[in-house]
Amino acid sequence: MKIITLDFESLWDDEYTLKKLSTSEYIRDPRFEALGCSIKFEPTAPARWWNRDELPQLFKSIDWTNTGALAHHGQFDFLILSHHYGVHPKFCFDTLSCARLLLGNHLSVGLDALAKHYGLAAKTVPYQLFKGKRWHELSPEVQKQLADGCNHDVELTWQLFQILGKDMPPEEFEVIDIVIKMFTQPALRADVELLATIWEDEENKKAARLAALNVDVSELQSAEKFAALLRAEGIEPAMKQGRTSTKTGKSKLNYAFAKTDPQMVELLEHPNERIRTLCEARLGEKSTILQTRAETLGFMAQGRSGHTDGTLPVYIRYAGAGTLRPTGGDSTNFLNLKRRSPIRRALCAPEGYLLAPVDASQIEFRVCLYLAGQQDQLDILRKGGDPYIDVASEFYGEQIYKAGKADPRREEMEAKRGAGKQAKLMCIYGAAGKQFQTTARNGLYGPPINMTLEDAERFVSITRNMLPAVCAPNTGYWAQAGRMLARLGGGPEIEWGPLLVKDHRIYLPNGCPVIYDSLEYFVPPPEDAENYREFERRGFWRLRTRQGWKTMWGSKLVQNVCEAVARVIVSQAAIRISRQGYRILNWPYDELLCLIPRDSHEDRHVQVLLDEMRRPPDWLPGIPLDAEVTVGERYSK
Repeated sequence: MKIITLDFESLWDDEYTLKKLSTSEYIRDPRFEALGCSIKFEPTAPARWWNRDELPQLFKSIDWTNTGALAHHGQFDFLILSHHYGVHPKFCFDTLSCARLLLGNHLSVGLDALAKHYGLAAKTVPYQLFKGKRWHELSPEVQKQLADGCNHDVELTWQLFQILGKDMPPEEFEVIDIVIKMFTQPALRADVELLATIWEDEENKKAARLAALNVDVSELQSAEKFAALLRAEGIEPAMKQGRTSTKTGKSKLNYAFAKTDPQMVELLEHPNERIRTLCEARLGEKSTILQTRAETLGFMAQGRSGHTDGTLPVYIRYAGAGTLRPTGGDSTNFLNLKRRSPIRRALCAPEGYLLAPVDASQIEFRVCLYLAGQQDQLDILRKGGDPYIDVASEFYGEQIYKAGKADPRREEMEAKRGAGKQAKLMCIYGAAGKQFQTTARNGLYGPPINMTLEDAERFVSITRNMLPAVCAPNTGYWAQAGRMLARLGGGPEIEWGPLLVKDHRIYLPNGCPVIYDSLEYFVPPPEDAENYREFERRGFWRLRTRQGWKTMWGSKLVQNVCEAVARVIVSQAAIRISRQGYRILNWPYDELLCLIPRDSHEDRHVQVLLDEMRRPPDWLPGIPLDAEVTVGERYSK
């Protein structure tokens, strides 16, 4: 397969810009115009500029069935190829994605930043000189500067590909290709009328919710008073380091109430309606998250001028999270569509196909039990047993079971089994009583349950005692992970089960690195002790991220590891599924949204998806994986 490197330059101005529009909106807008494209056809040949008038004939002359394409930010360049020229490269390569995997998402991986990082010549495209101008409106001098700058960007991209490509795990190129094609070859469609109905219904509900809050405006505007409102709902407000004083050189902790602060992002999607509404009111939101998503997807499907083909380009950031899981992007998070969200009902398969989401059942829980060696729980899973009822039965002092629809105790059993599910899935990552109590009350794992803090702590204690290989002091997996932090912080390399800890990284079995370059052991100065929790004052491990410093401890590292290992299991299943000819339209963490033909072989298609998601990897022999598939015209059970 031949690989060409390319980079488009396009019309832009103060209003029509990627700073105000998403990538898909910008490219599929009627105002879009490609000024031209630089292409490098051979490794030893220089890049050449082709202006907009030359591109259609050029692209028709290329055998795309045997040609891969390389770009920096492939979603941008390859959506232009597909939407405006009907071109679909055989394979999509992307240096932006490679850099995010190999350098970490805590660093800038833009083309200019990478050039500086590797000592290469900086970008030279004169963007301000062609702002608001079409190709024929540019002087010959500016046209040449634009062409030369774009050619240089293509040469930079090729150089970076040579540097980064040699360290990339080979299979990850296939993962990048799958992710980019979700966006550049969209197939998912939307029921725009249903989205409009969702928006209107939510507008009416919002007015009623705001009236029912019964709080004074001052309580929303004051940080301290708003913190008190959250505490009354069982939420301990997050804090963040404030600005350093130029006079004292010190900083203090402030409440993390900004729209982009992680806890506020989570609370805006909290299952408790009052908590969501309080946060929306605090931020002065004019619309709810549900409304915003309905509006965004509606405009994406039909365009603000009714000009698109009705498809939804699914933008996912490859390796966007520190644990290498994907994250949402392009102003739309397709990864966080809750299973009970009405938005799912509005997402549809294209004509002649069905949507078949395949979900890896309790995959992080299974990975944690396997890595820790909790054999009794693994045996329950191998026999197809319910992993949640034992802890629930012990807590409630009766046999808990999964009730059928006609069972008179169904609602009670669902709530109690849900508490057992919550216990198993939260406690492997170190959840304590207060967090357990709040989550139970919010009904995240089943019907809401109001329990005392004492009962919540007893539930946690029972669960931890039931999982000694994970939780036991000194000998459990948490304790191992706590000691492993010192290795990550600069100790000698060590094999840790199927993982390799080396050079501030945890190398996964497929060669992917989970990066801890910024991990450090920090002892707060005595004069700042009041800004830290009591257990932190003696010193603690912390990791710098784009959101600031995050405390690290044993169970937190276990969570990182289990997420990363589960990600590789799912991505390897995605590769196998893709190789068998099935399109993957979305990748919400432990689920793959697959597209299957609407034909007489539905059972065979479903079995392929199940077999691949249940297949134990060679590097985790005997792990009892499971999966389920639902099939339908819409993305909803």
